[in-house]
Amino acid sequence: MLVDSRATGCRDQDGPMKCSGCGAYVSGDTCNSCNSAVATLGVEDEATGLRLGGWWRRVGATFSDNVIMLLPSYAVFALFAALAGVVVGVLAGIAAQGVYQVRLLSMQRGQTIGNRIALTRVRDEVTGGPITRNTALKRWAFVGVYQAVATLLTGNFVLYVLIAVTLIDGLYPLVNPRKQSLHDRFAGTIVVMA
Repeated sequence: MLVDSRATGCRDQDGPMKCSGCGAYVSGDTCNSCNSAVATLGVEDEATGLRLGGWWRRVGATFSDNVIMLLPSYAVFALFAALAGVVVGVLAGIAAQGVYQVRLLSMQRGQTIGNRIALTRVRDEVTGGPITRNTALKRWAFVGVYQAVATLLTGNFVLYVLIAVTLIDGLYPLVNPRKQSLHDRFAGTIVVMA
């Protein structure tokens, strides 16, 4: 596990580090290729050479995205609920969140607005490069499907299953060596420092 040498007083890491923005190898605090600041805190992912985003940063990004999407999702819900019923409205609201996530995460930057606030990006777990639209869709679908199932099926058992899956998915990065959630593992993604 590597940590910031300035915080520990240790010498710099032995191997080169990759820029999470463009993937070029860098040795200092700024990428010579794209001129972006390089994150020096956190654990370095051995497979990609990128710095992994910590659990609290992930929580911050998720919370920020939920706050940002609250009104747009509610507007979509209200429109579709008025036209076709509450169930369709809820599913449309969930789909609106999916459009937001998939569109922004599949771009070169690999960041939602919440990721920008938390200074993280979503990257491919093998290459460390940007993810494709299909990968972003697969990542979002993991969460979107269990939200939709909870909407369509009612009852205490379903509620307990939804709470359990949400907790396990959210807490899994604390025990995973690559700090991946279940939806990251399902889609083949990692969250790295921006």
